[in-house]
Amino acid sequence: MSLKEIGCCGAYCKTCRAYKVACKGCKIGYDAGERDIAKARCKIKVCCLARQLETCADCSQYLLCGTLGALYGKAGYKYGKYRQALDYVRENGYEAFLAIADRWTGAYGKYPPQAEKRRAVEQADAPDGASRHAAGKVGRGAACAFAHQRRR
Repeated sequence: MSLKEIGCCGAYCKTCRAYKVACKGCKIGYDAGERDIAKARCKIKVCCLARQLETCADCSQYLLCGTLGALYGKAGYKYGKYRQALDYVRENGYEAFLAIADRWTGAYGKYPPQAEKRRAVEQADAPDGASRHAAGKVGRGAACAFAHQRRR
């Protein structure tokens, strides 16, 4: 699980078939100088990396961005799913997103119902993959921690 594998637009590169074969993703290599941002064709990537953001979900202009709006307005199921990914990150944080995204088989996938969101975060936090319920760490404090996580 790595934030570098979440595309600026919301695609999740780690589970994408193209990423495993030939694609470098949109963020890998720029920080080390292996790739030149001046040669990048994606306006979203150029903007996101210039602002030093992990993804567009971190941008204060997210809801007003015309570039993202143009991408998400395209015909095609995947564009709506990319938007859903960034909305999920904004609401629940990167940790919760990565906890569910690693189970996908492509660049996007299904999201848990509201009741499942908390369990995804709890399982990601638990030692050795055990649930926090089994570790005896769920109580009022865990609920407060979950509420705090959602605000990030």
